[in-house]
Amino acid sequence: MKQKFSKQDVKFTKEEVLYDGFFTMKRFTFEHKLFAGGWSKPVAREVMVRGDAVCVLLYDPKVDKVLLIEQFRVGAIKHDSPWLLEVVAGMVEEGENDEDVARREALEEAGVQVGRLEYMFQFLPSPGGLIEYLRMYAGEFDASQVNLNNHFGLAEENEDIRLHLMTAQEAIGLLETEIDNASAIMALQWLALNKAKLREKWGY
Repeated sequence: MKQKFSKQDVKFTKEEVLYDGFFTMKRFTFEHKLFAGGWSKPVAREVMVRGDAVCVLLYDPKVDKVLLIEQFRVGAIKHDSPWLLEVVAGMVEEGENDEDVARREALEEAGVQVGRLEYMFQFLPSPGGLIEYLRMYAGEFDASQVNLNNHFGLAEENEDIRLHLMTAQEAIGLLETEIDNASAIMALQWLALNKAKLREKWGY
């Protein structure tokens, strides 16, 4: 196997904060080793910097149902409708672990208590211009406790969230017709591949 580069094979020579608001934008100047040997010329790149986030696919193994949320996303303004079907998600705040985030966000965004959590994987959503890891989980919940007539989210965060409860198969089927945001796609694909194993692990 060929040599694998690491962080030690990058030289950062300058870091500038260009903007610090809801997101932080930085410009990094750096050089890195080349596959053919030697070092690159200095490169400058603007990068959005965010903290890590946790995403939770709410799944009730007893009745084989999934709970998705729907909310407006300004980054989807080129979409036919910028209201997207998503999984519950939230930023990891200082002092929190992933389980804290999963339980807090499930309550805030969907009004449900999460039981067991099953780790899926982590991924970089856009490594060419964004510093952030998303960590994905399946979260056990009780579908009988869902109130579809209520709207959720925090007013101080300008959230306005509607719930959608459906069978796992219906949710997976939406991958072909409606769902096109990365975290929901990957969560539902993971469920399609691992549902039987997860149900067995959780005793169903």
